[in-house]
Order: sequence, then C-alpha cells, then structure tokens
Amino acid sequence: MDSKKIIRTTEDFVVNNITKHDSAHDWWHIDRVRRMALFICKEEKSGNPLIVEVSALLHEIGDRKFNDDSGEDVISKMRKMLLETGLNEKMINEIIFISQNISFSKGYKGTGITDEFKIIQDADRLDAIGAIGIARAFSYGGFTGVPLFDPEGHRESTIKHFYDKLLKLKDLMNTETAKKLAEERHIYMAGFLDRFYQEWNTAGNVYC
Repeated sequence: MDSKKIIRTTEDFVVNNITKHDSAHDWWHIDRVRRMALFICKEEKSGNPLIVEVSALLHEIGDRKFNDDSGEDVISKMRKMLLETGLNEKMINEIIFISQNISFSKGYKGTGITDEFKIIQDADRLDAIGAIGIARAFSYGGFTGVPLFDPEGHRESTIKHFYDKLLKLKDLMNTETAKKLAEERHIYMAGFLDRFYQEWNTAGNVYC
C-alpha cells in the first residue's frame, strides 16, 4: 500500500469537490485540520496516521451547506476513490464513518468512536476557536449574509454563534493535547468578545 499515493489521490479528490466552499471551509481549513490531527496523533501516541490523515482530508466532503448531491452519492464517490487507491474495505469504512460523523451539528455519540475519530474531531474543533476560529466565523457570516451582531437578540448573528457553538468547544475536546490547546484559544476568544462589546458600546456613545 503506497501511503504517499493514497494521500495525493485524496488531496486531488478533495480539491475537485470543494469548489463551492467558502473561505472558512476551503482547502486551507482542511489542510490545517489535517496538520493538527497529525500533530495530536503524534503527541497522543495513538491512532493510525494514515487513517487520521485521509479522514481529515475528507471531513468537509458532503457538507450539506455546500453539497448538491445526496449523502449516498457523496459516500459512493468517496468509496470509489478510496477503493482505487488500494485501501482495504475495513479502513475505507472507518474513514468514511469518521469523515461523515465528527461535526458539531451531527452530535454523534454512538458506537464506533475510535482514537482516530477523537483526534480528527478535536483538530476540526480547534480550528473553530482562537484567532483562526474568529476569522472563520466572520468569514462564513459574511458569506451567508448574517449580521455581525444583533444587540436586541432578535436575529441570528455571528456573535450569537460564539455562544451557540464556539464557546462550548473547549469542554468538548477528547484528547489531553487538544484540551491544552483549547484553553488558550478559548481565552483569546473570550478576550475578543470583551473587546468587541467595548468598542460596540463606545461607538454608540461617541458624538462628532
């Protein structure tokens, strides 16, 4: 089994299937998650690095926000591509399961949560917090036309998304490595929110 060829083939497949993704879910997000997942894998001394890397690369494929195909169509495409790389059926099933179930919105808590699953889920969640997470949140908010903030609390906003999801992620990390990294990123986000409210409220009290 040629690991380098498997990775290259997967990378090409991903690039060709994320053309509709916004900058918060683009190739660079996927690459950051891949690199973070491999780092956690090494630090934790657990998980199969090949399964970790391929699953991380595929974790945005089939995202309902950008995908026109049905779930089954996406899985069929992935399975065909992975079979052509020479991966065995067991590894393919695990990779597809991980890539389709790690998301926060999925909220999967059933059976099949392996070390690889935990590592990739942590890597994806780490990319949603801290400085990068803040940038991604506002990028996606702009992409979907969501306002920065609704001080009256009547509408969805990017700031509301921090409370609905981002500030919860620190306590949802699986691995010790991710927990340590999440602490610092969480503090940074909390500081950003304090500063945001300070500037928002100051702006309302300044008269020319």
